[in-house]
Amino acid sequence: MEPRVIEVPIDNSNDVLEIDCSQLPAHAAEICDILENEGSALRFYQIFALEYYKQGSVDEAVVALKRGMASAKANDQTAKVPLLNLLASIYVQKAKTAASMGSGTSGTSGEREMALQMAATLLNEAERISRSDPNTCVVRGMLALAKRQPDVALAQFQTALQAGVSIAALLGKARVLYGKQQFSQALAAYQQALVLRPRGRPDPRIGIGMCLERLGHTGDARRVLKRASEVDPEAAAPRILLATMDLNASKLAAQSGDSKTATALVRDAMEHLQAAYALQPENAALLLRLADRMCWRGDWEAARKLSERALRTADTMALQAEAHYQLGRAQHGGGRFDAAHEAYARSLAINERHALARYGLAQMLLQRADMSGAEAAFQRVLDRHPRCSEALRALGYLHARLPNTKAKALEYYERAMAELNDSTPPADAADADLFLESALLYEATNARKACRAYRTAAQLLEGSATPPIAELWNNIGAL
Repeated sequence: MEPRVIEVPIDNSNDVLEIDCSQLPAHAAEICDILENEGSALRFYQIFALEYYKQGSVDEAVVALKRGMASAKANDQTAKVPLLNLLASIYVQKAKTAASMGSGTSGTSGEREMALQMAATLLNEAERISRSDPNTCVVRGMLALAKRQPDVALAQFQTALQAGVSIAALLGKARVLYGKQQFSQALAAYQQALVLRPRGRPDPRIGIGMCLERLGHTGDARRVLKRASEVDPEAAAPRILLATMDLNASKLAAQSGDSKTATALVRDAMEHLQAAYALQPENAALLLRLADRMCWRGDWEAARKLSERALRTADTMALQAEAHYQLGRAQHGGGRFDAAHEAYARSLAINERHALARYGLAQMLLQRADMSGAEAAFQRVLDRHPRCSEALRALGYLHARLPNTKAKALEYYERAMAELNDSTPPADAADADLFLESALLYEATNARKACRAYRTAAQLLEGSATPPIAELWNNIGAL
């Protein structure tokens, strides 16, 4: 690819000054001095700010925009609005970066709030100058998303769209609708963006594939994501999503007993992840897929390192919450329970709806013998997911060991057994403990149910690596 060259008109001349963007000065002030000397239009400050930003020099981009705004003529304040909007969007991004780096610490929390306040101030200034600029609405939508106000964000994106076609507003609207699990509406917005700009970045095909997958059209989702990889061979996101789909499908195949298909899907997934890693090794979503895989393999140290790397680059709340959760899993599996407790808690501080992080936190509270805290945490999981077998079992286990709550324990165990009867795949040896625990409780109130539970446990254990012990048969005989 040839280097990008920007031509800056020389004042009082028909000549231009060519500036090679691959060789920009380290300090944007040098470029700004040239622009001021030549009396350049404000759009050149914006152009160079974007170049610095794309090259990772965020602070220099801020310098260029501030210098541009300072040089704006008093009788042409409208020209400042694009610079104000761009600078506000940079501060929104700074807030997201502060959140990912600090992960809830007081210092970075202050940096995040300061960046968000700066963005709001800049947008207020832009609106004071011009109340009809749709790009200001788009950035306000971005700000609302950073502040976890999806309804406010959606209203801003809708306002921008009423003023005319805006790809950024369409993508913002689609993102909000996807987050609200309104997948059909989100799909329509992504498709509209694709029609308007087939070669746009970010690629709407990625969002289309995500929506199709959530709507159950996995074949169509795969085709769209493969097309996205063909259109942009340097894009990691489609490959990460294809790997995620393969890994999810492999788990279902393994549960149904199709080990050959499960193995092939895992192999395909790892090929996708390796290709994505070669393109973008610090992509947070990619690192979290790999961390998840390491957890499944029991390689806790590798999972910990990958999760910590993901935390350094995660630029959305969802990724930050997931990174802390995966870090919690790695610490949990490695026996570092205090560190796991902290990671799970940080995940929930970012996203209180993260059910797996809540479940992990409950396990850590149980490990600390904080029975009331663990019960409350497991109950919150169950409130959101009433058919969660793991939460039902955990609550049964807790109440079986608390005074005067044996009946409550049986209630949870019976619900868990009912879920197991309806599940695919069917119960196996790993589920025997549920029936054994239930049988022990039934002994005091219902000998027939106790005998039935013991027999079910024995049937599940027969032929397994841990066959029924003599004591189990004795209990059945005694009943």
